[in-house]
Amino acid sequence: MVHSSGDEDEAVALVLDVGSYTMSYGVSGEETPGFAKLATYTKDGTEGCKAPIHKGKLTDKDRMDEIIKMAVDDVGIRPEDKYLLMSNPNTMSLGDKAALLDITFECNRFPGCLTISQAALGLYCSGNSSGLCLDIGYHQTTVVPVYEGYPLIGCPSILTSPISGLQLDDVMKKFNPKLVGLGSVEMTSLKKELCQISETETSMTVEVEPKEFELPDESKVSVGNEAHFATELLFTPHHFGVKSPGCHELIYNSLHKVDPDGHKDIIGSVLPMGGTSRIPGFSKRLELELLGVLNHEFRIINQSEREKEHMTWIGGSIVAELSTFQEMWVFRSEYEEEGPDRMVKRKLLF
Repeated sequence: MVHSSGDEDEAVALVLDVGSYTMSYGVSGEETPGFAKLATYTKDGTEGCKAPIHKGKLTDKDRMDEIIKMAVDDVGIRPEDKYLLMSNPNTMSLGDKAALLDITFECNRFPGCLTISQAALGLYCSGNSSGLCLDIGYHQTTVVPVYEGYPLIGCPSILTSPISGLQLDDVMKKFNPKLVGLGSVEMTSLKKELCQISETETSMTVEVEPKEFELPDESKVSVGNEAHFATELLFTPHHFGVKSPGCHELIYNSLHKVDPDGHKDIIGSVLPMGGTSRIPGFSKRLELELLGVLNHEFRIINQSEREKEHMTWIGGSIVAELSTFQEMWVFRSEYEEEGPDRMVKRKLLF
């Protein structure tokens, strides 16, 4: 196993998971990250920066470097004593992965680095190495088939959709103007507390007793059937003018672009990821919809709430401690000798 000191009980790496909405970090070997916050937060806890990731792309290298340095300070480690394991968006380009290596080695003092896709890390968290990940992010949804730990990068089977947590916010605000002034944090809490997904298609005329949602300033807003009807965006987006297949249709379309020989292993485990997939009723509805379009046996992986919340980070925490991944780390000496582009092509095809 890769260790940075003679202490076999010491954590191997700083594990960092940064998305377009949230970020989490801590040392490997732990069950949960030590820190979890919005990706727009500064070190003093205020929200004032842009997230460095947007729709699968690294859009701000300086901000990513700031986050790495913030993680080092918050966790209280010396970067020269630890390796750095980072998640990367499922559709991140090789060029952006090379940029992550530059940030790791040119701007920081880590001796080694490894980046792995969020889909693969989610599967490792669930105890699987092959499966199909449905990642409903804040800005887009991605469907990623993963085979033996490797996403099928560059294949037409990786699909994206504009369906997202932010779009769900917009739909709810359209049908309830009282929600228009709420920010992303309030809307995330509201969806978690009040939204529900039924087992069959729900119409706007469904009768739901309004419930009150308390805001941080202790004022209250009334939420009615939009908390149920709006979630139909995930399965019948055309009702809302969104040109995209529903989540179950995205999975179906992805699988039919995969080599048939790999179908059984990949469809054997379907993993919903992302905060929106945690809305009550989602997994059951997805299962029922898939039964109507697939003729394969499959199972929906259901994780505990702790695992759902930090799925990608937990996968990274596990991987960093595995001796089987030792040859996959990019070491500083290799980076300096071969350069980032060659190292990405040789080692970072996750």
